[in-house]
Amino acid sequence: MLNLVYNPQGPSLPPPQDALEADYKRVLGERYGIVFNRLYTLANMPIQRFGAILTSHGEFDRYLDLLQHAHLDANLDHVMCRTLVSVDWQGYVYDCDFNQMLDLPLGHGGHERARLSDLLEAEIEGQPIRVAGHCYGCTAGQGSSCGGALKEAAE
Repeated sequence: MLNLVYNPQGPSLPPPQDALEADYKRVLGERYGIVFNRLYTLANMPIQRFGAILTSHGEFDRYLDLLQHAHLDANLDHVMCRTLVSVDWQGYVYDCDFNQMLDLPLGHGGHERARLSDLLEAEIEGQPIRVAGHCYGCTAGQGSSCGGALKEAAE
């Protein structure tokens, strides 16, 4: 199985996943004989290196505004932080990979930083998810998750 991931080169939302997948399959197949199963589109998160690039070009606020205005409530039920957690090498738990990159740990039961071992017998379903401005990257437009666009899942 071979899956590809596409994210835009700059401060824009990715094109529709299904149409882009069809184009990539056609072009990569015809030109290079490459066959793959799925193409997942992801929005760039305005954090870490990409966030620094946006800031250095004076585009950070404009990109965050684009993400906020493209937010779709229908994507909220399908974002990865609703069903997955991210665990770092020390066992600390985060609501998602992006929160891990920003060192925004999952808070649970009075723990400032919960380790996976703290949660083995805990009920975390329904607990608040830590959110910030970068979360609009997962809810904008088609939405983004580790499985690509959410639009199909939300429809």
